[in-house]
Amino acid sequence: MKIALAEDMRRMDRLAVEKHGLTVEHLMESAAAAVVEALDEFPGTWAKRTVGLVCGKGNNGGDGLAAARLLRKKKASVVVLLRADPGELEGETAKQYAKAKAAKVPVIPLRDEGSLKQVPGVLGECDLVVDALFGTGLSRAVTGMDRDLIRLMNASGKPIVAVDIPSGLDADTGEARGEAVKARKTVTFGLPKAGFFTAAGRPYVGSWSVAEIGFPQELLEDPAIKMELLDAETVRRCLPKFDGQTHKGTRGRVVLVAGATGLTGAATLSALGAQRVGAGLVTVACAESLNAILEVKLTEPMTAPVPEVPGGFLSSKALGRILSLAAKVNAVVLGPGVGRHHETGTLMKELVLKLTAPMVVDADALNLLGGQTDVFRAARAPVIVTPHPGEAAGLLKTTIPDVESRRLAVAKQIAREYNVTAILKGPWTVVASPSGEVRINPTGNRALGTAGTGDVLSGILGGLLAQRLSPFDAAAVGVYVHGLAGERASKKLGLDGVLAGDLLPEIPRVLRRLRNEGQA
Repeated sequence: MKIALAEDMRRMDRLAVEKHGLTVEHLMESAAAAVVEALDEFPGTWAKRTVGLVCGKGNNGGDGLAAARLLRKKKASVVVLLRADPGELEGETAKQYAKAKAAKVPVIPLRDEGSLKQVPGVLGECDLVVDALFGTGLSRAVTGMDRDLIRLMNASGKPIVAVDIPSGLDADTGEARGEAVKARKTVTFGLPKAGFFTAAGRPYVGSWSVAEIGFPQELLEDPAIKMELLDAETVRRCLPKFDGQTHKGTRGRVVLVAGATGLTGAATLSALGAQRVGAGLVTVACAESLNAILEVKLTEPMTAPVPEVPGGFLSSKALGRILSLAAKVNAVVLGPGVGRHHETGTLMKELVLKLTAPMVVDADALNLLGGQTDVFRAARAPVIVTPHPGEAAGLLKTTIPDVESRRLAVAKQIAREYNVTAILKGPWTVVASPSGEVRINPTGNRALGTAGTGDVLSGILGGLLAQRLSPFDAAAVGVYVHGLAGERASKKLGLDGVLAGDLLPEIPRVLRRLRNEGQA
């Protein structure tokens, strides 16, 4: 499913009318019907409900006025608080006002600050409140009387259902423009809005659903819309395809450059993640002194000891050996548990510059190379990077709060400036390509917030690259499968105390389910 920016929705609205012959009236009536259907999810019968609808003077208000009329037909008690003088209304909103009045819908105009005094009493008598004040077209900060009205709505304590988007919320960033409605549920039209998937927007949106109001499929799948919400069907289409002649060679080969003294667990988890997602052959290039340890920890993956510096860190002298190993594989993973030694940093830099197989640059390798955009831009092969917010802050020389406040923009910036496929980890993980495409992942939960789960993800990504997925598809499939594995593990064990290793047996089960559902 595509995810829209405000400009995408403006274009969609315009083309629906100009190119496809839809009318504003049709869209408004369909939107109103969807809002009424969403209200039906709340407890109680229509005859015993009182619904307050707060309507603005734009099309969003027109949706609310139309919904009030439909609710009246269902025998619900309704009252409209109109944030305008009726004489200000224009176009279809003015027509919907006239229809509402003809249906004997009570309308209370809110013309000035003094008129707001009646709002608490009116909303206090309501069971539900519908927010139809502002839509996605809001381009200014909410101030004055509008700000006060939104505060009164939030203070009412009543469940609020937002029409298309909570009023005052920036559709693109999810930030409140001065003040925003805190909705229990948002009924959005056409496509979900980008702001729904940000840390800033989540407290305002509540649960959300997309209502089909008549937009043609051509518009909903417009290639100009570069953002997409991952779902099972999209991931299923991207999964590797194999026939009965498959063997370990055709499943793909991966080399992981991983591990340091005290950090062999990261190498182990990453190697097993690659194997569990289906890679045919996995080899861990590790410091010589750690080889015996990893041979015990790893049964199926192989190990390849390479030169090290004192302390069990990879040496720059390992470059030739690793390049020789990598010449025979389909993907390389750099970084899980390699530590922060400066000579290891030199090795990581040279590998990014000289490897010819697609690669994942993760964890310590990212920290060692953070800020070196020239290195990544000079890479000979495609690169996936997997920063968490702290690592993303290092890559862009900014702060974690700044990253968290604008996750979508940060992921796109990293992808563009570093010329990589960027995975910004966290709730609603963001995957961005260098060309500006974005996918947002809905899977996962707080059970993934424990050490080692990122190493499992890096292995999954390497395994998918080895199976010849494009970097953007590998990133999308990887985060989706990883998140579902975490969900499955937490259902068995609870949200607290899930270990990274608990994800490993769930990975093939997730893949089986995805493939079986595709066949069904």
